Amino acid sequence: MSENTLNERKTENLVRDMLRKRGYYDDSSIVIEEQKSDNPKIDKLLKSASKSGSGRGYPEFIISFKNEPRNLIVIECKASTKDHQSKDRKQYSRCAVDGVLLYANYLKDSFNVIAIAVSGETEREVKISHFLWLQEKHTYKDISDKTILDPESIFSIVEKQSKPLKEEELVKKAIEYNKNLHSYSTPEVERCTLISSILVALQDISFTNTFHNYTHDKDDEDYNPNIVLLDELLGACKRIFRKNKISDDKMEIILREYEKIKSNHTFRSKVITKNKKKEQNTILRDLIDDINTNIMPYINKNVYDVLGKFYTQFIRYAGSDSKTGLVLTPTHVADFFCDIAEIKDNDIVFDPCCGTGGFLVSSMKYMLEKSGNDLKRQKEIKSNQLIGIEKRADMFAHACSNMMMRGDGKSNIYFGDCFDEDLKEEIKKKKPTKALLNPPYDVGEAGQLEFIENSLECIEKSGICVAICQMSTVVSSKKDPIIVRGRLLEKHTLKAVFSMPNELFHPIGVVTCILVFEAHNPHPKNKETFFGYFKNDGFVKQKDKGRVDCDEKWSGIKKEWLSAYVNNKEIAGLSATRKIKAEDEWCAEAYMSTDYSDLTNDNFSNVIRDFVAFKILSKQSTSGKIGSKAINKSYSLGVEKWEYFNINNIFPTIEATKGGTTGELTQGDEIPYIAAKKNINGLDMMCAKKSNEQFISEGNCIVFIQLGAGSAGYTTYQEKDFIGMSGKTSCGYNDKLNKYNGLFLVAILDKERPKFSFGRSWTGHRLTSTKIKLPVNQKGEPDWKFMEEYIKSLPYSSNL
Repeated sequence: MSENTLNERKTENLVRDMLRKRGYYDDSSIVIEEQKSDNPKIDKLLKSASKSGSGRGYPEFIISFKNEPRNLIVIECKASTKDHQSKDRKQYSRCAVDGVLLYANYLKDSFNVIAIAVSGETEREVKISHFLWLQEKHTYKDISDKTILDPESIFSIVEKQSKPLKEEELVKKAIEYNKNLHSYSTPEVERCTLISSILVALQDISFTNTFHNYTHDKDDEDYNPNIVLLDELLGACKRIFRKNKISDDKMEIILREYEKIKSNHTFRSKVITKNKKKEQNTILRDLIDDINTNIMPYINKNVYDVLGKFYTQFIRYAGSDSKTGLVLTPTHVADFFCDIAEIKDNDIVFDPCCGTGGFLVSSMKYMLEKSGNDLKRQKEIKSNQLIGIEKRADMFAHACSNMMMRGDGKSNIYFGDCFDEDLKEEIKKKKPTKALLNPPYDVGEAGQLEFIENSLECIEKSGICVAICQMSTVVSSKKDPIIVRGRLLEKHTLKAVFSMPNELFHPIGVVTCILVFEAHNPHPKNKETFFGYFKNDGFVKQKDKGRVDCDEKWSGIKKEWLSAYVNNKEIAGLSATRKIKAEDEWCAEAYMSTDYSDLTNDNFSNVIRDFVAFKILSKQSTSGKIGSKAINKSYSLGVEKWEYFNINNIFPTIEATKGGTTGELTQGDEIPYIAAKKNINGLDMMCAKKSNEQFISEGNCIVFIQLGAGSAGYTTYQEKDFIGMSGKTSCGYNDKLNKYNGLFLVAILDKERPKFSFGRSWTGHRLTSTKIKLPVNQKGEPDWKFMEEYIKSLPYSSNL
């Protein structure tokens, strides 16, 4: 027996002692085997796991658990700590870490493997490394513990790490990486390209095992580990593209985009300045390591769904300030598109401006689920039933890599312009049945509609096209969008339009709607189009998480939306149906009846309290105390007896405010400046009276806030003279108006607020034709006296 073998026996004895201390030998449910296993499954997996490259593998210890049959511990020992691990972790026979990870790679096909490497002959010098390789996952995860753990701790690690990354955790990681790269002044587009290249490269086992090696340890002034690492990164990407059979022309475009990161000083420089001190630059290596540690272990060896979701979240937050031009459709909305279009496993789905491939990814998922376990059908779906076009080289690179990370589908993504006639003819030959798209918003209202028109021309007769556009495309009264809307109705049927949540694309502020068309069937004159007011999807904004379905409401809400759409139901506050023409507004807000059934005293009391606070802050009241007393007896609302009135019938005079901007006004303490906001009765600041006389509007009126992000559609009552906001507010006057019935009207008008947004302002005909429900007198006129008495009957009215 050689000296080396004898010394290795000392290491094995150390391991036995450690296992004994941790209770492994005292537990009858634990099976400890050495060199080989009587378990046929383990024995079969080790048959080709030799450290020499061929033949059987013989780990020092194999520990299995009768009560936890999916978990397995494998231990490899080496006498010398110099042989603990190599730089590339490929010295399987010589090094403990390298060898045990080789065994884990074979065993992970059927087990969650805790791989433990031990080196050293004494307790003082012993080195221990733990790794977890979850069953069928793409790679392993380093575990920091330096001593052999007891079985309970082992099970706890496996259970914790087996849980898939939640959507909010992916968002958190995406934001973290974005913030770090932003701190080094990395442009948004380059961040996306860098992350894309890393996610692709880490699918290459050779790169995964060696990227740690490019360090500053070499004593060579000319050696720059970051440049070498960048070269290796791109080389790994190329190998993965070839493995996935990406064509040479497409690979050239993608790699040309990836090459751009090599010119970024942050990634290539040897040193970097931190806190005014120069130090070795490991930014790139650290980022790769973090992604490899915190993202890749959750990736199944065959299905890269987590990878794709993370990538989508990263791109969304990299483009949060719109500089990249990336306005990505949220995943749950892309899935909703598939429900609307009723995607089937035999559909051919086309996206003419596919961006990063979000709609194609959702369509692939839907079709694969419907195909069951038919592998032939699944291959056909991935290879021939997903078609995309992308004009931007960087987006094309993202789309190809994103689809590849989802399993396939990249073969029918084209680099080009979807309006190119030759390319359109190529698409038509593939006979797409469904088109899903989010057109670029910088092409204007008519331009977005032309993208829809172009898509409809490419798909088969009676095929369905679903698109998400800016709200202004369907409500604009400008000539060009009306002309395109007319062309669309002449050739295709408008089945539905859904008004979507205002913050759907958070952190980018854009108000959107979804349009649904049936291709090549002209819109019938008597057809009633469905309009959905789908403003609440259950998602809420959370810091560092974005919009999250934290209360898990989306599933139920989606069912309600789809039921209303499929059955063409009119539901108060949710939907309406109407016959429409090109010049009409195509949105629920224009036709949906307001639901007054939920009006309560609180709606009016809140308006009173807000107005009282305004009076104090604007010095229209000398009292600093707010009492809760009412003035007189109580009244019942009796909403069921009310009647509808047009705004222009209630207010014979409606005029624009004369106001200026804050920069034009002289501040003071005499007259309030009312801006496009709701709180504190619209008060923005106090101004001097004499120097601002040209801007003053007469009081005792209702102020309509016509424009403003998040405030369009609000109203306030102004008792005294005031200054309004130029171009964004107007005043309604009536001789019968006073502060009591004025506040009543504000509470009623607030029910109209949801119908207006930044994309649909409360101006012109939209304002004057708005109908509201009011109490009536015996003559059928608005009952101004009742409105006044009702407000006086409520708490806090004594402060008025």
